This record gives sequence, C-alpha cells and structure tokens, in this order.
Amino acid sequence: MSNQALEEFVKKEKERLDAERKKAIEAKGGLPYLDSLKIGETLLHLHPIIPTDNDYQGRKRKQFVVSMPGKDEKLAWTVSANSPTYRDLLEILPKAPIDIRVIRTGSGKSDTRYTIVPVAKS
Repeated sequence: MSNQALEEFVKKEKERLDAERKKAIEAKGGLPYLDSLKIGETLLHLHPIIPTDNDYQGRKRKQFVVSMPGKDEKLAWTVSANSPTYRDLLEILPKAPIDIRVIRTGSGKSDTRYTIVPVAKS
C-alpha cells in the first residue's frame, strides 16, 4: 500500500472519528470542547453566556462558551474554578461578546500559565 493511500485513509478516519465525537457530545446536549491551546497566542471569541459547572474527576471546573474567530461553531472551554484564568475571564465576561487573546506560556502541568487580554475593537 502506498504512503498516499495510507495518508488518505488516516485523514478520512480522523474525520469520521471527529464527526462521531461531535455527534455524541451534541446528543448529550453539550458543546464540543475547545482543543488544547497552543503555546503562544490564540484568538477566541467569548460569548455572553453564564459559565456552567463542569466537574471532571472530582475537580471543579467552569465551562465558558467560546468560538474561533470567523466561525459560528460554539465550543466549551473549561477552566479550573480556582485558577487566575477563571478570575480573568469573570472580569471580561460582562463585556462579552468580545474577542480575547489567550497567551499560553509553559507546556507542563506545573508551569503552564494563561494570560487573557481583551482585544480592542477598531
């Protein structure tokens, strides 16, 4: 089997798995989750929706609703209710809908930090 055939299979299989995952999440009445943010800057659109509780393995989290710029699909972004990120988002939420710049530094569990900056409208 050629590399091109394998690459095509992998691409189609990933698309199928993503579609199944999205369908399963929506069937439960939820939103698809935002992928992990890359190191550096990510632009997001914060929606004016009160964050909901989202417990995961005994950890209290809050779920904000965001979307990628230029896309209509709403995504769930979960953050720890005890984190500075949560407090930053609460400060910005009354200004929603608003674009925010999320700056991620660090790559490990102990050294990852997020800085949230509202994007000024021009």
